[in-house]
Amino acid sequence: MRQKKIINILIVLGASGLLLALWFNGFAYLYAQLLRVGANILLLFSHDTHVGLKLVENAPTFIVDTIVDGRKGSYPQKADLILLPFIMILTWQILLFFNMSVKHATRSAIENIIAFYTIQLIYVLLLTAYYNSATIKFIYDLLIDSFYIIALFLIVKDSFKYELIGIARRGG
Repeated sequence: MRQKKIINILIVLGASGLLLALWFNGFAYLYAQLLRVGANILLLFSHDTHVGLKLVENAPTFIVDTIVDGRKGSYPQKADLILLPFIMILTWQILLFFNMSVKHATRSAIENIIAFYTIQLIYVLLLTAYYNSATIKFIYDLLIDSFYIIALFLIVKDSFKYELIGIARRGG
């Protein structure tokens, strides 16, 4: 049993190291592009708002072009730290493929990646109305530091759903 824990630790360290190397060598920009495309698809019928993306100081930065107080405006939002929790999700999914059946691991990966992507997509969409609504500004600011917690929640959810945590059960 102890060897299994050591192997899992090595898998997590190896997977996160590899993913971080990929992340800082272009994968962060690719993921940010996926969020940009998703946001622009959802903004298709909004002629005044568009989300762009460019590298600023080697960090992906969303650029929102929209109407603020009746005038065209453009503002940036660095995306490096808000995107990084995606590595937690990917590392967890890789670990699951070593510890569960392919069917369950695939289902978990699809559910978690879609859920996390959707939450981050909502976040990018909130950015488009940041200066037009105090409520949206509040929700946006609330979410900015929450992505690690959301990723952790998805991991804990899987741990209980697939009984990956050995919790002592009461005898009956």
